[in-house]
Amino acid sequence: MNDFRTRLVHIWLLSRQDLVDRHRENALGAAWLLLQPLAFIVLFSTVFSRFMRARLGADTDPYLYTVYLIGGMLMWNMFANILSRVTPVYGEKSHLIRKIAVDLWTMPLYVVLTEWVVYAITMGFFAVFLLVVGHPIGVQWVILPLIALLLSGFAYGVGIVLATLNVFLPDIRNVLGILLQFGFWLTPVVYLAAILPPWAARWLHLSPIFWAVDAVHGVVVWNQWPPLKELIALCGTAGIMLAIARCLLQRLDSEMRNTL
Repeated sequence: MNDFRTRLVHIWLLSRQDLVDRHRENALGAAWLLLQPLAFIVLFSTVFSRFMRARLGADTDPYLYTVYLIGGMLMWNMFANILSRVTPVYGEKSHLIRKIAVDLWTMPLYVVLTEWVVYAITMGFFAVFLLVVGHPIGVQWVILPLIALLLSGFAYGVGIVLATLNVFLPDIRNVLGILLQFGFWLTPVVYLAAILPPWAARWLHLSPIFWAVDAVHGVVVWNQWPPLKELIALCGTAGIMLAIARCLLQRLDSEMRNTL
């Protein structure tokens, strides 16, 4: 029990410090945690609603593409940020790992918590925007935290695998940046999956990221419950990745600490 409490304390302290350090040198400090999500919503709601009105089956709603875009972007950003920040975490926190007995499995969870804070704040502004423009917010929104949790679990599992390998192969972080760029454009965040040729759409439906983004689009744009098979597949994929990451980390734990 004491060991569990110690891990929770470490995660809490690292999460709080991460939020503080993000804007420590800025004059407005922590206010940027609110200003940046607000600017994101304002930018996309004005620019894309005015100049990029896509036809999503409701031409009378000028904000429909904006809702589609922001809903997908927020989910993608959370995934990409968790993955890109967990991957180098052991190298960045090597000074801490060498000084105290940090659990390498739970320590990076502070990244997930801080990204969840940012995601929650931005979703709050997004909900206010939808109320202002008159876009309905259905009861289906209650499923959004579950979708975010499952995608976060998948991202954490992949991130831990890459973080473990990154200790021995530092180039992994650079390769990840390139893969995320391709991943963004291969995921229907700014376009509809329906515009893809059938062969591409079949491959797309094998992606856990697509399952999450597609589920979010269904909820926030059309007020539809996500397909159960997508949630089950996302849950299973996240569980498998977490299990793989756990096994790999346990096997290489001592070698990693020696290398760091």
